[in-house]
Amino acid sequence: MIRLKLPPQKTNGVITTFYLISDDADQNDIHGEFDIGFVGTAGKFQTNLFANDKGAGFKSKLQYESGLFTIRLKLPPKKTKGVITAFYLISDDANQGGIHDELDFEFIGTGGKFQTNLFANDMGGREEVYQLPFDPSQDYHTYQILYTPQRVVFFVDYMPIRTFKNNIDRGINYPTKPMWIEASLWYSDSAGWAGYVDWAKAPFIASFEGFNVTGCPYGSTCVTPPSFSPWIKPKLSPEQLKALRVFRHRHMTYDYCAVFKGKFPECASKNITSEFV
Repeated sequence: MIRLKLPPQKTNGVITTFYLISDDADQNDIHGEFDIGFVGTAGKFQTNLFANDKGAGFKSKLQYESGLFTIRLKLPPKKTKGVITAFYLISDDANQGGIHDELDFEFIGTGGKFQTNLFANDMGGREEVYQLPFDPSQDYHTYQILYTPQRVVFFVDYMPIRTFKNNIDRGINYPTKPMWIEASLWYSDSAGWAGYVDWAKAPFIASFEGFNVTGCPYGSTCVTPPSFSPWIKPKLSPEQLKALRVFRHRHMTYDYCAVFKGKFPECASKNITSEFV
């Protein structure tokens, strides 16, 4: 563990770095080389991915029962397939390699292709894939996950792009476990999913800022948030619903319900409007 205090004077151009380098970085170690650099003194930081790394990442100190989880992210500017930049919530039992709860943003490569996924005490498989209408490596953009007892919503630049309503009473799985907030930069060796990394362009640097949590820590008195909590809303506004429909129509390239309609009961009656009521 390291406790780090950045210089109090606010400025750009100052780089403060914390990193670990193992002797066996070319083996299947957890990270190989783990590198986080703080850029300036206002809370921005970067993770680097070098050749032969397994990846780098960070996680929250607390688990959360519900909340709105926000990060501002800039993808690596060097264009390649295979590099995965992720922001997600995940339950403890994920380490056991089986059924668990998880809510994902995963950027596949550095060209703006990304997916969301949802695990609800199961093995997931609820991928939706999109192509962003902007280059996410040129500037910071805001990505949010809303996790409540009523619904899950994914946001890009404060615009909802996906929702998943709690319909446990209809036999549809829904995440209910406390989860950690994590972010990571790693690579995939699956040609079919993400493609291969062009390591000649390494290192790949993902930049993060604005990490924020408004939520209910596990074990606190707000395990069931009151209806007036700032992250609990009865439904999205008509303007948000319209923006969601437009984004999905224009930018979604893969929908698990179109492929596995018979596998997931929520796909049988999937309706955007009803999902927000």
